[in-house]
Amino acid sequence: MYFKRRHRVMVWSLSSAVGGLVLLLPLLTGLYTPEAPYIIPLSQKANNIMALGLVIALLPPALLEYTNHRWEREVDRNIPRLLRDITESVSSGVTLPRALEEASRRSYGPLSREMEHALAEFILGASWEEALTSLADRLNRPSARRLCTILIEAHQVGGRMMEVLNSGVELFSSLEEYREEKYTQMRPYTVTVYIAALIFLVIANVVLHQFLIPLSECQEILLLGAPLLPHILDIAYYRSILFWASTMEALFGGLVAGKIGDGSIRAGLRHSVTLLSITVLLFNALAT
Repeated sequence: MYFKRRHRVMVWSLSSAVGGLVLLLPLLTGLYTPEAPYIIPLSQKANNIMALGLVIALLPPALLEYTNHRWEREVDRNIPRLLRDITESVSSGVTLPRALEEASRRSYGPLSREMEHALAEFILGASWEEALTSLADRLNRPSARRLCTILIEAHQVGGRMMEVLNSGVELFSSLEEYREEKYTQMRPYTVTVYIAALIFLVIANVVLHQFLIPLSECQEILLLGAPLLPHILDIAYYRSILFWASTMEALFGGLVAGKIGDGSIRAGLRHSVTLLSITVLLFNALAT
């Protein structure tokens, strides 16, 4: 299933509105009031609510964009197989439109339905070029446009049809091998982003509990109230700074993971939502 632009705008708008409302809830309820010199919330409850607002704002778009990304990957993955089957049918003596019709009855993921649509247009009177151009516009993928260009050219050259189709098969096979090799090599770096986010979270809690909290306690215990560091701020301030630093690491780390692993920032939203959820849960668990 592929969500078009208007559906994406609706989902982004609605989720952003709901998430923004949850994000502003601590301000609206008085749980958080900006005060100098802290500005950021000192209450972990307020921080959790605001982080939840981020998750709510990003979760529906993340699911939508990942669904679209999978649909696009299925199109790109099935095009070489489709063109190879069409070429084999034509080499056995079948006409090109007939070969495409036979191929549309097989399973090529999202391509099958769109090919049936294109063939219906061709049967109802559209030219071969118009039907395939419409197919390329609906699929809206560079690989699909290349495929349709090859099929249009093959239909026009007549006697050199097999030469064009065989060249197309070699081209798409090479591109698919390169694409799969790239995904295979880059996918492990996604795990690296997750590990980096978890390490940052652990270090943040070590700094908080093994350094900052003992330092804050020492200035009261050792000097009977005389400040060891007269300008040290509330420990809750440092806890909030580390929480939001971990949150930003999770948010942008997820986007980077999507770009590295899937080649798309939009596909990285699911990693951001996952890392945000892990960050909130672990930070609260480690803070207790």
